[in-house]
Amino acid sequence: MTTSHEDQHDARHPTFKQYVLVAVILFAVTIVEFLLIWDKVGIEDDLGASKIPILVILSAFKFAVVIMFYMHLKFDAKLFSWVFIAGLALAFVVGIALLGLFFAYEGKPRDFAQANAVPYVHEEEGGEVHAEEESGAGGEAEATSEPETTVIAELAIGVVGDALQFDNAALQVSAGSGAKLTFNNGSTVNQHNLVVVQAGTKDDVATDGIGAGPDNDWLPPNDPRVLFNTKLLNPGESEVLDINLEPGTYTFVCTFPGHNITMFGDLTVTP
Repeated sequence: MTTSHEDQHDARHPTFKQYVLVAVILFAVTIVEFLLIWDKVGIEDDLGASKIPILVILSAFKFAVVIMFYMHLKFDAKLFSWVFIAGLALAFVVGIALLGLFFAYEGKPRDFAQANAVPYVHEEEGGEVHAEEESGAGGEAEATSEPETTVIAELAIGVVGDALQFDNAALQVSAGSGAKLTFNNGSTVNQHNLVVVQAGTKDDVATDGIGAGPDNDWLPPNDPRVLFNTKLLNPGESEVLDINLEPGTYTFVCTFPGHNITMFGDLTVTP
């Protein structure tokens, strides 16, 4: 009786040789994945954008092998497999639906919020605004021969912790003001860049940037859709951009692979 029970138990689990074989296969696939992303090998330059789906397929293969053998789904009752696959499929459907919402609505602010947005403009102490208040309090402004001082708008934008999100989704500046835009990467783990592009081109630029790779800051070189951009900033780094654009609406985005889905906003340049 005992021998029969042990034989039945062993039949429903991988043998030692199978465990070793599975471990070797997983190790080999992992080595292939590493070679695909190691810049010293040079394979990623030849693969271009196809590298991402290849890595996804290899990861899915490893995932299937692990659940079939190490989680014993291949040897257990089919009911357990269906329960696991149903939950996995539901997770994929929810994820795809969420991505669809982002692409459908593009995360643009409502018309009312955009029309009434008040951008933060930093003005130095004792600047033009202070001078206007003094002239108003006296009732009359005395004419002077001194030339007018041009106030340069200084804008700042950062990230929301380690989330893939800018801390401001709408910026506004006047045309010809020579605005300075400071991007602070306050994340503790993520690399980010800030790229100002023509409206409606952020996703195409980000997709083309995947093929360009990290050496090009995840941006296609000499792309006319890219108007201004920072380099790829490590956590804690910052960079200042000099913005000078014609009136219109533009888009700022992070083109690190996958970040463009949630990290973007509108830059409005008024006359």
